Amino acid sequence: MTAIEEIKQRIDIVEFISRYTPLQRAGSRYKGLCPFHNERTPSFIVSPDRGSWHCFGACSTGGDIFEFLMRKENMSFRDALETLARETGVELDDHNGDPERRRRAGLYAINEDAAAYFQDILRHHAQAAPARAYLERRQIDAATAERFAIGYALDKWDGLRNHLLHLGHSLPDLIAAGVIKENAEQTSTYDVFRGRVIIPIRDRRGRIVGFGGRVLDDSVPKYLNTPDTALFHKTKTIYAIDLAQDAIRRADQVVIVEGYMDVIAAHQYGFENVVACMGTALTSDQLQQLNRYTDNFVLALDADAAGQQATLRGLNQAREALQRQARLRPTAQGLAFEQRLAANLQIVSMPEGTDPDDVIRRDPAAWRDLVAGAQPLVEFFFKIAADRFDLTSGPGKGAAVSSLAPLIAELGDDVEREHYTRQLSKLVNISLERIEERVQAAVRTESVRHRRRPAPDELSPAPPRDAAVMPPPRGAEQGGFTQEDHLLALLLSSPELLIWLVQACGRMEIQPIQVDDFQRLENREIYRTLRQYLVGDEGWDSTLFQDELADPLHGRFGLMLAYGAQHPSRDATAVQEDAVKRLLSVRLNRLKEQSREINEMQRDLQEAHETAAAKDVGQANHEITRERWHLERLVKHLNELLYEQNRHNAGVRIQ
Repeated sequence: MTAIEEIKQRIDIVEFISRYTPLQRAGSRYKGLCPFHNERTPSFIVSPDRGSWHCFGACSTGGDIFEFLMRKENMSFRDALETLARETGVELDDHNGDPERRRRAGLYAINEDAAAYFQDILRHHAQAAPARAYLERRQIDAATAERFAIGYALDKWDGLRNHLLHLGHSLPDLIAAGVIKENAEQTSTYDVFRGRVIIPIRDRRGRIVGFGGRVLDDSVPKYLNTPDTALFHKTKTIYAIDLAQDAIRRADQVVIVEGYMDVIAAHQYGFENVVACMGTALTSDQLQQLNRYTDNFVLALDADAAGQQATLRGLNQAREALQRQARLRPTAQGLAFEQRLAANLQIVSMPEGTDPDDVIRRDPAAWRDLVAGAQPLVEFFFKIAADRFDLTSGPGKGAAVSSLAPLIAELGDDVEREHYTRQLSKLVNISLERIEERVQAAVRTESVRHRRRPAPDELSPAPPRDAAVMPPPRGAEQGGFTQEDHLLALLLSSPELLIWLVQACGRMEIQPIQVDDFQRLENREIYRTLRQYLVGDEGWDSTLFQDELADPLHGRFGLMLAYGAQHPSRDATAVQEDAVKRLLSVRLNRLKEQSREINEMQRDLQEAHETAAAKDVGQANHEITRERWHLERLVKHLNELLYEQNRHNAGVRIQ
């Protein structure tokens, strides 16, 4: 029995929901006023034998104990799971069944224990006095130091090693976590961080994945990071994303700085949408992760020459990573599909000789003004071109035009494009006609480059096939897998299929695939997480995706991956056909099951003389009947279409 099943078994759903709204027995079920909307006549029904609830009034929704708590308390599944596990005493540790998960959990534990050790040293050890003085000079208050878990590493070769070994961690695991290193001869080990202020680095779930250490003197390197490990990859990590993500969403803007101290100062003074990249330049991975939260990027980087070079590298990464692209957009109905420019990039030019930390501590209002006055990307590149190229020479003018014309060509607004075309003509003192030619040439190049990418809604042509088209299958699959299991396995095997399926639903004029299409709780939460993951535009990585799942879902996720891997290789069109048929079959099966349940419920309520409630339930059945009729016609039409097209060995397109 899984932890989820055990929680459901231990909780009396009637007693639990009664904490939020009074329930009265109505036959074998219970009724009450819906806790999710105002109503005078009870339309909320709880079925203890099924462990489910349903509102037949304005909400027209339902679910199990987890879905109820998530909706009522505005919780994530992970939070609801932990809350109910605490109430029932169910153990959620799911690492024992998976050696890789157990190993990663061990590395997280090492990092947490190391951070606690460093913090304790900073607070209490006499040798940490210079570190405490340094933080005081940087005006980092105690609350901020606590929030960012800042610590100190003693200038010893084995202080942390001995402490962690005493706690029971093994030496190989300490090396794997990146807190201990072996010498060249592999005859001894030593602490990676010594005599440094220590800044823990967390992932977006708040787990410590590594550390940054800053010296207190003129030693080099000034900053030292954890080496790459199973948990920490510098080019994929964003400092303070765990603390900034909610503020980024609220502000619909992220401000990217270069240093740990810049971020810490910003958050201390209330600018909580600030993060830092790891390394000397932004990477596409970092930018795509941030694109999960906002389309508006403000880069606040050093004003010196080296800083400008880092800026240019970062912006080139940004241009490549954040082109106009197909995106999934969450809506009240599920997912919608749209084409849009993936990011609005702006640049803060820092005053000479300052960094964000200096400005924020000296005058927070000045920092606010700098961010508000950030330049659009094109304006910044114009400034850089004017500084970098000799605009009095032919080669310099040519280099400036070659640098700026492609950037102007990428602008989606014709008026904006014309404005910057004229500005470039004035900058290099070349005729407007000639500059327009160069920009138009860049536009054509950009257009060709995008046409080479397969359109998201284009189905791949299918090779000839002799097999007849299988009608939408019914019931459970071989081995006990259901239709929704099969659909979920398809999406996990080919996550890009979800984008196509959202579009196909639009063409068929039916609701996009949504969370409620999955009735099994584990499937529903895996799909919910998949949808959120893909909205963020991160490349598919099953290990990273699994990290997003609550531990009790890992077994189900692995089972779905294994089930998907059993299917023979097929062309894209065959997979798309399968996905559409499975989705329609899932919905039909769900509607039939709901209709049966409603009929039982209606009889039960009538026998209990609950006339008003029985009427509400009956009305819901009429709506279900209409939806079933529409889907059954669509299935019939789809199978006729597939049959005709397969007769001619052609690819299929849903019209």
